[in-house]
Amino acid sequence: MTLKSDIDVAVSELTSDWSISNPSRTSTDVPDPDNMGYSDAKKVMATFLYADMVDSSGLIRLAGPEVAASITKAYLKACVRVVRSQDGHIRSFDGDRVMGVFNGPDKVSRAAIAGLKINYAVRDMLDPKVQTAFPALAKAGWKLRHAVGIATTETLMVRAGIRNNSDLVSLGLGPNMAAKLSDLRDGSFRTFIGAGTYADLNQNAKIGSDKLDMWKGPFKISFGGGTYSYYKSSYHWSIK
Repeated sequence: MTLKSDIDVAVSELTSDWSISNPSRTSTDVPDPDNMGYSDAKKVMATFLYADMVDSSGLIRLAGPEVAASITKAYLKACVRVVRSQDGHIRSFDGDRVMGVFNGPDKVSRAAIAGLKINYAVRDMLDPKVQTAFPALAKAGWKLRHAVGIATTETLMVRAGIRNNSDLVSLGLGPNMAAKLSDLRDGSFRTFIGAGTYADLNQNAKIGSDKLDMWKGPFKISFGGGTYSYYKSSYHWSIK
């Protein structure tokens, strides 16, 4: 087949019907693209977490690509470990950003705790090591910083791509809002959650050891023609 005929086939599928199913809401599993056909879709009420490393361009400029790669690798690995420790699933990487998906009971609180644990990992574990291992970065004033965005909505998950080169695509407000929140840069605040996510937090994920609400808000963010409320936190959750 020619390239044109391949694209014609893809275009012809625009009006094809989806076979949509609703997975169990009691399971922490998320759909696996390898177990889905290209016309299959899963409608899931899920919580999405995006963890974004701040100023990776500045890191490359100051330290070069090899050092930047080592730091980015350590950051992403730490985020993955934290997400999985809270029964979340890693679904994609995009440069220095990783997306986790949480499903099932307490998904909202598990995702929020993961965000607070990532804050601890970056602030108290990774950055001190970076400052010691790479004195030139410390001298230049570069610090490892991040932002985590979290949002919860019903989302349609489909398998997209071609054979041997496909992935799970999540379509809905949740993943879009989580990504937008992870773009925020707001002083010492590192974890940003949608208002719906905040409303569903259990007390353990809402109230800190100081007996105060760990989240401030609501604030407003606009994107995609809409305006949405969110909360933010500068707290961390210690990792034992």
